[in-house]
Amino acid sequence: MKRGYLRFRRHAAGLLGIVFLISGILKLWDPVGTTLIVTEYFKFLHLPGLIPAARAVAIALPFTECAVGIGLITGVLRKLSALVVYIMLGGFTLLTLALWIWDAPMDCGCFGQAVHLTHAQSFWKNVILLVFAVIAFTPFKEFGRAKVHRGVAAVVAMLAIIVATIYSNLYLPVVDFTPFNWGSQLFASLDDEATEKEFRKAPILSFYDAQGEYQDELATEGKVVVFSVYDPVTVDWETLETHYRTADLTEARPLLLVAGIPEQIHLPQDIEPYFSDYKTLITMNRSNGGGTYFYYGELMHKWSVRQFPNDLAEDIAGDPDALSTRHVTRRRITAQGFCVVMLAILVLL
Repeated sequence: MKRGYLRFRRHAAGLLGIVFLISGILKLWDPVGTTLIVTEYFKFLHLPGLIPAARAVAIALPFTECAVGIGLITGVLRKLSALVVYIMLGGFTLLTLALWIWDAPMDCGCFGQAVHLTHAQSFWKNVILLVFAVIAFTPFKEFGRAKVHRGVAAVVAMLAIIVATIYSNLYLPVVDFTPFNWGSQLFASLDDEATEKEFRKAPILSFYDAQGEYQDELATEGKVVVFSVYDPVTVDWETLETHYRTADLTEARPLLLVAGIPEQIHLPQDIEPYFSDYKTLITMNRSNGGGTYFYYGELMHKWSVRQFPNDLAEDIAGDPDALSTRHVTRRRITAQGFCVVMLAILVLL
């Protein structure tokens, strides 16, 4: 009877671990998006002084979720993991209750940008997880000791998480959950024959010139590479100019979109800037100064500022659908491969 109850507790702990691990991975895959969510939380809590630390929190918090998840699944440091789970779930439950009561105009970000829950759904989700935690960790003893091979699995899994974290911070998210994902059609490019569903799903890329005239249609005319600068202060203008010149030598038209004022732009006068808002640009491309390739308004590919190819002319001259399919397939295989490896590490080792 006691052995069966202990097994039941381990299964409950394992389920909690899976939820924490998935939640952490989805946030770590999109650190910029998670930073935006953390910033909204600081604003809601009236803690503007902590906003500069939002990026660090956006990495540390989901990393902790992953570590806790791995600990609960493998049984390594399960007592410490259980304590952290109680603290995190208690805090999240109170926080989501506050969001629900005050109807805050923000997303809870429980699963990053991948899953959007209402405040009520977020609160009850945390309550249910708390119930599982009580089942898994009551009484708060007799957690057992993990076998050596489980310790090896935990270490290898954490190393994989560290690699994924570094990659996501240096380049674009492995999986794109924003409206500006591969294959999306810009709102300005839709014609009268488009369905209501297409209009509703189409992202809006709105920008204007120095005279204040909106020029949204420019992004829908043939082949266009849009360079987006959502933070003019920190962008590498020299590298951006190099990428812009590279794109200008191709069949595509380069467009520079900046969330700022003309005085913040440090580029030669022959490069005409256009202006958009911060939220649009950081949603379209998570990389500050990154490039986004549109073909008659359809998003075909994205590059981070570190990944911009020298052979861009070859990519632009080729079939845009083939380019998009090739890169989407590669990213999908990367994401699926990471998940399979993680599962193998945690279950088979």
